[in-house]
Amino acid sequence: MELVTAPAVHCAVHPLRWGWVLCDAFSSMDERDEAPRNASEDLALVDRANRGDEAAFEALYHRHKDWVIGVARRFTSTPDDAHDVLQETFTYFFTKFPGFELTAQLRSFLYPVVKHTALTRGRKHRRTQDLENVPERLLAVEPAMPTDIDALLTSLPETHREVLWMRFADDLSLKDIAAALGIPLGTVKSRLHNGLEMIRERHGELTGAGAPAARLVPVKEVRS
Repeated sequence: MELVTAPAVHCAVHPLRWGWVLCDAFSSMDERDEAPRNASEDLALVDRANRGDEAAFEALYHRHKDWVIGVARRFTSTPDDAHDVLQETFTYFFTKFPGFELTAQLRSFLYPVVKHTALTRGRKHRRTQDLENVPERLLAVEPAMPTDIDALLTSLPETHREVLWMRFADDLSLKDIAAALGIPLGTVKSRLHNGLEMIRERHGELTGAGAPAARLVPVKEVRS
């Protein structure tokens, strides 16, 4: 089955929703752990794919391709690289059939595959980079425009920023984030809580809505 190229998606969440989530609803959102939406549909498609239904493979691909590209863009430097990651991710995923067992939200399985594939491609590109062509390649890449959410997230440790992206942009539950990252649920909760606290402090600095932040470092993580 030939995979169709999808348009680049930089973020699944509109900036206005980010503003509401990150500025007005910290305390109400940070402990939310809802069941994933449409998980039963993925489960049914996986069951059909295990029985060799090609239409089910197509449906799984089209349901998640934009999200895969969005995640890949966090770890790659160009849209072309993200599209290559999309192809490699689903090529790997489909080799798991028949016999694939979906024990959590499908995206919690796909996330580490996308991340690993993107980072591996990035390391490979850096090793084989032709220095004489660097200026030409850089000129060919359209720089991303900074946004308010970029400014808020930049100051966070990468581990905390990743959990925030997964929770609010990818809409993964806390349990699914723990499964995707291979870390305890308590660690996910502490990174999410600390990340939101740091963003609240940073947001006050950027908007003048509050006093300058006393700290922009996480407190000790809880592992359980």
